[in-house]
Amino acid sequence: LGAEGGGMVDGRNFRSSVCYIKALSLDPKNAFAWCGLGAEGGGEVHGQRHNRKECYIEALSSDPKNACAWSYLATEGGGEVEGQSYSSKDCYIEALSLDPRNTCAWCGLGAEG
Repeated sequence: LGAEGGGMVDGRNFRSSVCYIKALSLDPKNAFAWCGLGAEGGGEVHGQRHNRKECYIEALSSDPKNACAWSYLATEGGGEVEGQSYSSKDCYIEALSLDPRNTCAWCGLGAEG
């Protein structure tokens, strides 16, 4: 439901971010849910607040081959993943090494110069 903008379950309406948080409460390593929550601006998972960048880093901790998470992290200025620091440009390069057809990463890399 998160990717669909939320929706109704058992007569209750759920926002996208609430759907991603629920998914993460069930599976804290779900990279798709971390990326979705990041795209929604972040949120509180297991009592800890996560901003966009932290969500993308969590996604990459779970799945370092997630090209979309690398592209998203690039838009947040890059960050530290598994003890290594990545600039925005580095993140776009990582994304493209995993998915050479990632048009967002190509555009972002072009903007980085």
